[in-house]
Amino acid sequence: MAEITVTPEQESSFRWTMMALCTLVMALGFIPMASFGVVAPAIAKSMHVSLSKVSLYGGDAFSTGIWAAFIPGHSGWFDKKPKVGVIIASALAIVPQFLLPVAGSLWFMTILRFFQGFIIMVLAIFAFQLSGWFRPSERGISFGFTVGAISLAGFLGGLLVNALAPLGWRATDYISGLIMIVGLVLYLIFAKDAPTFMKGVLAAKEKESVHQSAWGWKMSWIMGLVQLPLVWVLFTTGGFMPLFAIKVGHYTAGQAGTLVLIWGLAGFVISVLGSRYGDYLCKGKTTHREVVNVRLKIIIAGDILMGLAAVAYITIGHLGFGAMVFAVILNSFMWLVPPNYWATPGNVYPLALMGAGAFVMGIVSNAGSPIGALVSSALLPGLGWNGVFILMAAVSFAGIFICIWGMKSQLPSEDPKYTAG
Repeated sequence: MAEITVTPEQESSFRWTMMALCTLVMALGFIPMASFGVVAPAIAKSMHVSLSKVSLYGGDAFSTGIWAAFIPGHSGWFDKKPKVGVIIASALAIVPQFLLPVAGSLWFMTILRFFQGFIIMVLAIFAFQLSGWFRPSERGISFGFTVGAISLAGFLGGLLVNALAPLGWRATDYISGLIMIVGLVLYLIFAKDAPTFMKGVLAAKEKESVHQSAWGWKMSWIMGLVQLPLVWVLFTTGGFMPLFAIKVGHYTAGQAGTLVLIWGLAGFVISVLGSRYGDYLCKGKTTHREVVNVRLKIIIAGDILMGLAAVAYITIGHLGFGAMVFAVILNSFMWLVPPNYWATPGNVYPLALMGAGAFVMGIVSNAGSPIGALVSSALLPGLGWNGVFILMAAVSFAGIFICIWGMKSQLPSEDPKYTAG
């Protein structure tokens, strides 16, 4: 079995600065995901179209962008210059934020929302970049904050929309766009790549006479499928939850905004605590296989709670605001999955494949974003909300068996070709 080594940078205090910078970019970059659902009624009114149409078009476009974002990096393009990838992803999220207020057209809005989904590309880049700064037994907490920042963005987005409501939704988009720029600039000024890690990556790539693709490994597909249920439910819930609360629960737009706040804050707390628990269980593990299996067991727990939450939405969500809050908090336990999932590329893959492998995992897993949103949108008119959430529960529970499959499959990092010498 391949054993784990620790580099000097993984003992440096600067690793916490890198975690904070990556968390900042994620938290601010995903504000449009949360804020869009809250301002959708105002957008629909300004375009003279129905709220359902704006929510569905905007949500589906963003979800499709979430998947497409991983395509550019699967060949390892950003391994040598991670910051370039961060700039591209952030620009594709920030520029539309300034154009949405003047879009005027449902189709132009849809295109802008598609490109905003590309912000997720930074997730694979940070998974690669932070692996150089954090040892396997600390990668969970680094991603607990970084990935949990997507959930925190739900809290910040809802807070921002409520605070700026008197100024109107257009001003809200402009101001949030400026805030996103500040976060990107701070990252570009202070962020660094881990020297020892990058030297090893470049050496490993030069050693390969022929480019090795992560697509050829069965474990790449399995690991992609491991997170597909989470992505399906996360981005379907993120897009539909405010609409569900208003249409089915008959709650006000203000209450829907409060639910987004609770969902975001609870998710961030659970992400951090769940990742910390994963790190605790990984201490003392000396092989990549042991570390990956620990993470997969925690993901199974997240899948179970995620499935139960989907059932809770349709069974008790309409009984009262307190019941809806309970369902939202239970749903937030899905955030056990992302930090433990994105802590694994450094253990699943050898250095030569790590960057490309993270993007491959993202392409496969994030297929759940457009598929989940599009399938849910297609089923909603015929099966109603019950059918949509029952399907979410089924997808969640299917994740349990995928994780068990992954525990028994060979890791690329265990291949003698990469472990010899």
